[in-house]
Amino acid sequence: MRARPLALVLALAIGACAGAPPKPAPAAPPTDRSHVPVPGPAPALKVPRQEHFQLSSGLRVRLVERHELPIVALHLVVDAGAVHDPGQRPGLASFTAAMMTEGTKRRSATRISDDLGFIGASLAAGASFDAASLSSAVLSAHLDELLDVLADVLVNPSFLRGDFRRVQDQRLVSLLQQRAIPGAAAARAFTTLYWGDHPYGHWLQGTEASVKATRREDLVRFHAARWRPNVSELVVVGDVSANDLKAKLEKALAGWKGKAAPSLVAAVAKPPRLQTLLLAKRGAPQAFVMMGMPGLPRSSPDYVAAEVAFQVLGGGTSSRIFRELREKHGYTYGMYARVEARKLGGASLVVGSVKADVTGAALKALLQQIADLREKPVSQGELDVARNSLLLSLPADFAIASGIAGKLAEEVVYGLPDDYWDGFAAQVARVSPEDVRRVAERYLDTSKLTTVLVCEADAVRPQLQGLPLGPIEVRRAAPAPAPARTQAAEPAAAR
Repeated sequence: MRARPLALVLALAIGACAGAPPKPAPAAPPTDRSHVPVPGPAPALKVPRQEHFQLSSGLRVRLVERHELPIVALHLVVDAGAVHDPGQRPGLASFTAAMMTEGTKRRSATRISDDLGFIGASLAAGASFDAASLSSAVLSAHLDELLDVLADVLVNPSFLRGDFRRVQDQRLVSLLQQRAIPGAAAARAFTTLYWGDHPYGHWLQGTEASVKATRREDLVRFHAARWRPNVSELVVVGDVSANDLKAKLEKALAGWKGKAAPSLVAAVAKPPRLQTLLLAKRGAPQAFVMMGMPGLPRSSPDYVAAEVAFQVLGGGTSSRIFRELREKHGYTYGMYARVEARKLGGASLVVGSVKADVTGAALKALLQQIADLREKPVSQGELDVARNSLLLSLPADFAIASGIAGKLAEEVVYGLPDDYWDGFAAQVARVSPEDVRRVAERYLDTSKLTTVLVCEADAVRPQLQGLPLGPIEVRRAAPAPAPARTQAAEPAAAR
C-alpha cells in the first residue's frame, strides 16, 4: 500500500481527536447605524505634582517625576519668540532658532547629530510668536551626555557663515514654495490684513526680502539679547529626582549667564473692520477660504467655553459646518473652525476649501451657521458630543514624558496655574448651552470679519454680491517660482 504523506496522517489524527465540529457562534445582532454611538465617560486625568526650583543663573525649573520608564524629557521655554522680531527683520526669531542646532564652537551639525544618535536622544529648536524652545528626550542613563550637547547648543551656537547661507537658502526656497500653496498664501495675506502693526502682524518665517537681508550678525545679536536664563524656564519630566537634576543642571549650564532686557512688547490691536481680499489665482478649481474675527488671549477665562463652541461649529466630522457644507450640500471636502489664542490676543478662524462655482452659496451657508450658533442654544446631545471630543483626546497628550513636558510648557508660556490641566476636564464638563451661545456671540462677530479668498477672482467675485463681506479688494496672487536649474557645487576653497 502506498504510504500516506505525514502531513495528511497528522491532519486525520487531529481531526479524529477533535470530535464533532463546534457549533457556529450565534450571529451578532445587527449594528444600529441610524444614530451616533453614545461615547463612554472620559478617562480621569491626573497630572503628577510639579516641583519648582531655580538655578544660580536665574533659570526657573519645574520637574514632574515619573519613574515608570527610564526616560527624561526636557522642554526649555525662552522669551525669544517672533514678537521680538525687529520691524525690518521679520522672521529673525525663527531663523535664529533654526540655526541653534546647526553647529557650535565645539561641534559641527554632523557631530551634534552623531552625538545624539549615539545615545538615542532627540533635540529640536524652534520659535513661535510667543516663545522660542529647545526640546529633547533621552534615556535617563544618558542624561548627563544629553545635557552636555544641549548646553553646548544653547550657549555656544557658532552661526558659521557656510551653515548660515545654507539655512538661508532653505528658508527662501520654503517661502517661494508657499506661493503655490493656497492655504499658506491665504494665511500670509490674512496675517498682515488682520493684525496690521500688532506684534503678530507678520509671517513667522518673514518674507523673501527680509530673509535675503538678514545677516549672520543679526542672529548673533538676537541670540545674545534674548536667549538668556532670566527669561527662560525649563520643564523636565521623567526618571530623575529634584536633587540629582539640580546638580546636573548647575554643572551643565554653568556657562549660561547674562540677562535679557525685560519684555516691552507693545500690543496695539488693529481696530477690527469688515473687509475681504481676493487673491486672484488663475484657473483655480477651488476657493481657499480664511475668515477671522477678533478672538481671545490664551489666558482668558472664556477659553474653555470657546473651545467647546468651536468644536460644535467646526471641530470635526460631527460639527455643524461639516454636516451642512459637506454632507448636505457637497460644497467642500472639509472646512473647520478653531480658536487661535495667543499670549497677546487671538483670532476666531474658519478655514477650508470650497468648489469655486459654489463659493457664494458656501459662504452664505457658513455665515448662517455662525448666526445660528450666536442666536440659538445648542442641544444637550450636540453639546455632549463636542465636550467628549475634547475630553477623550486629552489623555493621549499626557501618555508619554515628552507630551507632558509640552503641555506643561503651555502653562509656562501663557502663565497658567500648575493645576490647569487637572481642572481642564471639569471646566469642559461645566460648559452649558448658554456658555456656548455667549462666547459665540462675543467671539464670532461677523460685523468685524476679515475674509481672504485664494481663487479665480473673475468666477468668484460675482457670487459674493449681496453677502455681508464689506469692501472687496482684488490682488494678483504671487506667482509660483519656476523650477531652478541645478547649479554646480561650490568649491570647498570658496566656502
